[in-house]
Amino acid sequence: MKYGIIEDYTETKPLLVRRKDLKGHTLTMVNVIVDSNDTRQHLDDRLQLHQDSITKMSYMAVKICFEMLNATERLVFTHTWGYRDKQGNWQGIIDHLIKNEADLGTLTIFTQERMEVIDYIAMVGSTSVRFVFREPPLSYVSNIFALPFSSSVWLACFVCVLGCAVFLYITSKWEASLGSHPLQLDGSWADVLILIIGAVLQQGCTLEPRRAAGRCVTLLLFVALTILYAAYSANIVVLLRAPSSSVRSLTDLLNSPLKFGASDFEYNRYFFKKLNEPIRKAIYDKKIAPKGQKPNFYSMNEGIEKVRKGLFAFHMELNPGYRLIQETYQEDEKCDLVEIDYINEMDPWLPGQKNSPFKDLFKINFIKIRESGLQACIHHRLHVPKPKCSGTVSTFSSVGITDMYPGMLATLYGMLLAPAVLLLEIAYKRL
Repeated sequence: MKYGIIEDYTETKPLLVRRKDLKGHTLTMVNVIVDSNDTRQHLDDRLQLHQDSITKMSYMAVKICFEMLNATERLVFTHTWGYRDKQGNWQGIIDHLIKNEADLGTLTIFTQERMEVIDYIAMVGSTSVRFVFREPPLSYVSNIFALPFSSSVWLACFVCVLGCAVFLYITSKWEASLGSHPLQLDGSWADVLILIIGAVLQQGCTLEPRRAAGRCVTLLLFVALTILYAAYSANIVVLLRAPSSSVRSLTDLLNSPLKFGASDFEYNRYFFKKLNEPIRKAIYDKKIAPKGQKPNFYSMNEGIEKVRKGLFAFHMELNPGYRLIQETYQEDEKCDLVEIDYINEMDPWLPGQKNSPFKDLFKINFIKIRESGLQACIHHRLHVPKPKCSGTVSTFSSVGITDMYPGMLATLYGMLLAPAVLLLEIAYKRL
């Protein structure tokens, strides 16, 4: 009342400002349950946090919104977010919203088809679905026996060895002209080559120079190669267990030696088949669901265990996956986790009925919830960040056949080459 006159607020204040109390009107939320039916009893407590985390995050924010509007909540449960079937009919959350059986739903990823039949109200939480894997050992993607030295160092080593070989050949020729000895180099390139190979491999040779000039060259050769050998060996020890940083994109992932799998949820099966970009399609067709084989879909526990063992990329929702990793991995196993986005999606939003009369009311109250810090509080309670590596744990790890593959391959080549050289020597002697 102003100066004895009753002011009409219907003309000065919008409807949304005046309609703050719904007088106990029933509002319905549809919740997706995919992990366990026990989630129905633990939607807003801190029990069984590893189950249906995104559903709990959504419900906690919606519950506060309903209380702010003085509305009576009604909960409906479904097993899927909502996709079209072959007949064009919707399922899950989207079906409930289209039929006006619910006002809000669990956080849902944006798709063009959904935007045509529902409205997205607000972002009240965040989650991501990505490939997670442990960086493969460097020996699986590179020849670690060629990595310790740069190309310039390798070139310097070659020049050093070649120079010593030339000087040894000259001194051995000179010594042979002065006299002979059973253990003396006879001035041939073959004997010099045997001595050089022995020095490079840190081995000795029965034939060696007898004069000071030749011995000085031999001493310098062995000292130089011993220093290089020590540096080379130290680098090899480090590289044997060093992780590789070569897998950082979907293309790298496709061409890597890693095996693939995905969590056994409907959204994974939907988006893997929906995305037709060449790299993504190749990942699904060649790695996830090869033709003629059973698709590689696993439970969260099974997939996380495969990631822990290494050389396995698992496509999963990060929130429950990282919580399980925090609970089951050793500290050193958390240090080399890598994630790569496959779907390339935005943060999910709460879905609501198309052109609902409560749409603007919901939006205003969810903004208030976010600005007051309640949304951040809910997020911190349920969100699990990427596990951090303490950096203080050192563990023993054995070396496998794969790590020594180049060395074993060189041995195999030597074994195959030896009989061929023997036959050539026999043929040369007879001819």
